[in-house]
Amino acid sequence: MSLIAWVGVKGAGGASTGGLAVASVWRNARKVLFAELDPAGGDIAARFALTPDPGLVQMGAGFRHALSAEEVWSHTQTLPGGVPVLVGPASAQQGHALGNLWEHLGPVLATLPDTDVIADCGRVQPGSPVLELVADAAIVVLVARSTLDGVAHLRARLAVPMSDAPVGVVLIGERPYSAAEVEAAVAAKVIGVLPRDDRAAAMLNGEPGSPAALNRSSLVRAARDVASAIAGVARHQETRNSALAEQAS
Repeated sequence: MSLIAWVGVKGAGGASTGGLAVASVWRNARKVLFAELDPAGGDIAARFALTPDPGLVQMGAGFRHALSAEEVWSHTQTLPGGVPVLVGPASAQQGHALGNLWEHLGPVLATLPDTDVIADCGRVQPGSPVLELVADAAIVVLVARSTLDGVAHLRARLAVPMSDAPVGVVLIGERPYSAAEVEAAVAAKVIGVLPRDDRAAAMLNGEPGSPAALNRSSLVRAARDVASAIAGVARHQETRNSALAEQAS
């Protein structure tokens, strides 16, 4: 029962596709839910020809004072590869109209029974309502390019913590700077690298192709390692939080 906040750093094109790749290879004992929670608006419905409802906007329209796990699941759809998805708002206007739903969503997603949630939070601007949700995450994953400007944007993002959760960095590409060089530059752990693989990315985003070829692609192979690293950090954080709760009681 872990909430993973997947946050794109400025200029990190492909961050959402990377999150979807990780969700598609999530091979832990629990289920996975990919939640599109960018208040600025998402693209997953358009890319996969899904209907807007059921989804987050419909959930928000019926929200009053509380939210349950059952309500979350009743508003999900299923992607072609079998990953359950909570379709997010299509625009910033819809995202901000969700109001108080944001502060109630985090605790529920963080405790969904036998489920890990990968929440695509977008870039997370100052004052963003999704910050309410990031505060409940077991790990915050910052996705950045390994370029000079990408590293600069990553350093600036790290300078303003979003929560008390541990932070891991996932790089899109390892050129011109390696994972070790980026770690040294920003003083944060790089937990994985996702290569640029345009064909695999296109298939992950709904374009036709061979499932076998996608499974063998460099992007999906790397996503398995990233998923394993994230799950390890999240499990450690769960154990730590449980121990602290026991001590407090």
